[in-house]
Amino acid sequence: MSCKPDVRAYNAVIDGLCKDQMVDDALRLLSRMIDKGISPNIVTYSSIIQGLCNVGRWKDVKELINEMLDNKISPDVWTCNILVDAFCKEVMVEEAENILEIMVQRSIYPNIVTYDALMVGYCLQGQMGKAKQVLHSIADRGLTPSIISYNSLINGYCKQGRVDEAWNLFLEVPCKGLQHDTVSYNTMIQGLFHKGRYADGWKLFNDMEARGISPNLPTYSILLEGLCRTQQIAQAFSFVRMMEDKGVNPDIFTYGILIEGLCKDGKLDMARDLFNQLPSKGLQPNVHIYSIIIGSLCQEGLVEVAKVLLVEMEKSGCAPNSVTYNVMIQGLLKRNELCNAMPLMEEMHKRGFLADSSTASMLLDQLQRKGKDDILMKTIKNIVPKVEDLFWLLRYSFNRV
Repeated sequence: MSCKPDVRAYNAVIDGLCKDQMVDDALRLLSRMIDKGISPNIVTYSSIIQGLCNVGRWKDVKELINEMLDNKISPDVWTCNILVDAFCKEVMVEEAENILEIMVQRSIYPNIVTYDALMVGYCLQGQMGKAKQVLHSIADRGLTPSIISYNSLINGYCKQGRVDEAWNLFLEVPCKGLQHDTVSYNTMIQGLFHKGRYADGWKLFNDMEARGISPNLPTYSILLEGLCRTQQIAQAFSFVRMMEDKGVNPDIFTYGILIEGLCKDGKLDMARDLFNQLPSKGLQPNVHIYSIIIGSLCQEGLVEVAKVLLVEMEKSGCAPNSVTYNVMIQGLLKRNELCNAMPLMEEMHKRGFLADSSTASMLLDQLQRKGKDDILMKTIKNIVPKVEDLFWLLRYSFNRV
């Protein structure tokens, strides 16, 4: 006796496909289940909507919602939360607010997940006042804020450098009957470090351990970055050994922090040694690490070595990006090696990359020194965005001379 799959079986497979970003396969399976006379339900559609949102296929999301409504299937709070969350993560907060209005009109009651997502959206937009208003309105709606609610706001304030306001929210958490988690501590420690308050950050880390909240790899990475930023390189290496003793294996990002710290501290040879050890640790350098080493090599005048590494980088399957070329060019311009930088700028243009603000500023300095140079001007036009702003700066600069 054969057992025919029902809607729940299809839903499980569709959900799995969407989580693996195989949305087209999920859509084909949806068509197949309909052809077999099995009606999709709200769970089916919600899973696919989530999958489409995750890959930014907004037109398909709209079409699927229309199909769902045509089939007389009304969205529930879960479906709406998927949309609110997706819009907010894309900083499309106005669209998220529209979903919230529709929810109210259809008597679909927003829950804490809805408001948490909305707060994230406001924080990403830098609208901390609105985000805090949402937090304060949650209790009025008969809901209880979660630690996620507070973590979102703490992160938003820290990103804006408003660490004291973040700290006040951090202190408010236990007063609301909530407990800090690892994310709370990680966010607050990083915020303090970015404001140069390293002693306060380390004190908070000690408090975290004293309260029995286990640090994770991001915690250790934040602390390691703090040590490197304060040029405590020896302590940073000791810290990595301590991590390993505690059973926390450093990943490629951990080593990236160390390599960047060494380069900024003028220890390029040590950075290259560590870079060369990565394969033996089972790790493959990423574009960020390659860019750090390549930029430092150019800054030290080792242009040919940097070019060889650029070739090796591509052979290993790691494609250079805009940052790679910008750091190379900046390194050369710092040494007044414009002739070596020019071919890289041409290559940068061919790959469709643009100069960042630092590179553009350094090129402006070169033009001021050299005066009229048609070849350089043509190259700059190719790689500097908003070139009209650059010409305004040029006219302003030349008028000052």
